[in-house]
Amino acid sequence: MHKKSMHGAWLPLWLVPTLALLLGGCSVTGSISSPQPTVVPTTSPQKSTSTPSIIPSTSTVSSKPAVPLTAIRMVDTQHGWALTASSILKTTDGGLHWKDVTPANAGLNQDARGQFLTTQAAWIAIGPANQQEGPGIAVVHTMDGGASWQRSLINDPLVSRVDVPHFLNTQQGWLELSSTPGAGSAGSDLWHSTDGGETWTKLSSNKSSSGLNLGYVTGISFRDAQLGIATGNLGAGGDNTVPSIALTHNGGQSWQTQALPHLLGGYVNPMNTSQPPVFFGNVVVLPVTITTESGPVLVLYRSNDGGVNWLQTSAAHLQAEDTYVVDANHAWATDTPSGTLSSTSDGGNHWSLTSNTAYHLNALSFTDAQNGWGVTSNQLLQTTDGGKTWQQISYTIQ
Repeated sequence: MHKKSMHGAWLPLWLVPTLALLLGGCSVTGSISSPQPTVVPTTSPQKSTSTPSIIPSTSTVSSKPAVPLTAIRMVDTQHGWALTASSILKTTDGGLHWKDVTPANAGLNQDARGQFLTTQAAWIAIGPANQQEGPGIAVVHTMDGGASWQRSLINDPLVSRVDVPHFLNTQQGWLELSSTPGAGSAGSDLWHSTDGGETWTKLSSNKSSSGLNLGYVTGISFRDAQLGIATGNLGAGGDNTVPSIALTHNGGQSWQTQALPHLLGGYVNPMNTSQPPVFFGNVVVLPVTITTESGPVLVLYRSNDGGVNWLQTSAAHLQAEDTYVVDANHAWATDTPSGTLSSTSDGGNHWSLTSNTAYHLNALSFTDAQNGWGVTSNQLLQTTDGGKTWQQISYTIQ
């Protein structure tokens, strides 16, 4: 998912399947400034409280083992962020050297999700280890490039999974959390912050009357403070031969579910998997994997009016679990079975095999149509020709 925009640029090794947070209270520790007013939904919200605290970084100057990266987000060709199963990293030289800026007692695990808005602002949502319900989740954030961190804790015994935080700027953002799937659906709750992640307010749920009627929610993206899109499918009992989305025009308080156009035919499996859409102003690009009689295909749906009307582009015969969209025209996707990389330069109307080499790239991050980074199970690779060739980076961590 990803993508140059802040909502889509960060798609790590997985496709987030379901994201929700069922009933429960929220308490926050870790803010050092007075919280801003939270958006008040039409029903009584659940709110958080906060107490001052600063969590210092644990970085040192000594070299550490170059453990595998699990996700990467390059802000430009030199500066970027990455995650490992236990660390938050920063680079200022294109990925050759990484500085460990993990806050003390962060409690990271392989299921943590991060949004890296700039070289200074970052948020990491940390779910319970092994996606076990009970402990709730923590969100750590920094506004000074990792020199210091603040922590908020959302207490809910039903939380098992976290989505990538989605901040439009250093103050306003959304976070989708999920319960364990069961009986053909999973509960999805949307939380909102107006003070940079210090406090959170629950806005809506797919188990309520908010209109978020997707049985499984696979991600969210917002264009601005009002317009947002949730992706997923209708769950058990729904007509999933046609992909569906949910649209909000009031910042996530209420939603309207709509079906996407269905032009290819041959859909035989009632499950379509959508990745979070990417906004480029009013243009929205939405990657969807669809099962057809001839196998799985990847389709980039496109809207030119903020998600109201959609066009279906050509189908690429790929089993793609992760698609990186850097602008309205350029996107890359790894075919999971073969490990080869395909790309489009016209918004999904035509796809071509970018390289015959089976790099098996999982997490991707491109800063433009030529410069990109990819993570495999044990390597960090870089391309300067749009993905045709890749060179291994023998990186170090300090």
